[in-house]
Amino acid sequence: MRHGRIAFLILLSFGSAGAIVIEGPSSDDASRLPSTAAVARIFTPFGLTASGTLLPGGRYVLTAAHVVFCIPEDRIPNGLIEFPSCAGKPRCRWKAVYLHPKAADHRLSRIWDAALIELDNPISPDVIAGVPPTTKPARKDLMVHLAGYGHRGNGLLGDYRPPGTLALGRNFFDQGPTPELLLTLGLPQDYGPLLIHRFDPGKNEAHFAAGDSGGPGLVLDPDGRLRIASLNLGRHRGPSDHDHRLNGSFGELGLSLDASALRPWLQPFLSQHRQAPNIGN
Repeated sequence: MRHGRIAFLILLSFGSAGAIVIEGPSSDDASRLPSTAAVARIFTPFGLTASGTLLPGGRYVLTAAHVVFCIPEDRIPNGLIEFPSCAGKPRCRWKAVYLHPKAADHRLSRIWDAALIELDNPISPDVIAGVPPTTKPARKDLMVHLAGYGHRGNGLLGDYRPPGTLALGRNFFDQGPTPELLLTLGLPQDYGPLLIHRFDPGKNEAHFAAGDSGGPGLVLDPDGRLRIASLNLGRHRGPSDHDHRLNGSFGELGLSLDASALRPWLQPFLSQHRQAPNIGN
């Protein structure tokens, strides 16, 4: 059962777990783009690259469960997390890993694909301010800024570059999870907090590539406060995949998890550790 789950998620996410693919420059006003200091570049003990986000408290990084699934306990300290978008580029080792309870259920793991990586040395808010999840479910057609450290390319011609550079691009959760679509994706009808978008070149949208798994979909509150609206899970490489490369193609579907649904699970972790300015990095 575990092997089947891993095979599916490699197709869904590590095949799409890279950096955000963007066609052309963003038309957004640069002054309104969210800060990416808390977006983490994750190196697993097996040498894979993924993404994540530092949460309030400075102790935990939120990522996708398939990024950390089945890593032996004695290998966990070999994992590394970097924050290349932050001044000083702080780095931390992994201390522990916590899967969302439903991520252990084979039927639900494709949706509740969330995990926490505990850092061996908490990061002070003077260095990086952790970002909380949103408090309300994502509305239809919500626009988010997808962030990740995966492969980059134009999505149409199939070219891509190695991971390591942060990409930030927008997209809209504009696809309804109809019964037919869920059947195509191999997902249960009880899709829970799953969010779906389509990669539309006409709207200058961004999409996932290899290395983006676990990265955030960021939004700004009306008062300008940064929030995690979604968790990047991966893309569906169906018949609309034009090039069969690691980067996204126009027309492909991107899958995300509504971050607001994770709050009941996250709260006990966050309430134990409040981010203290006197803790160094």
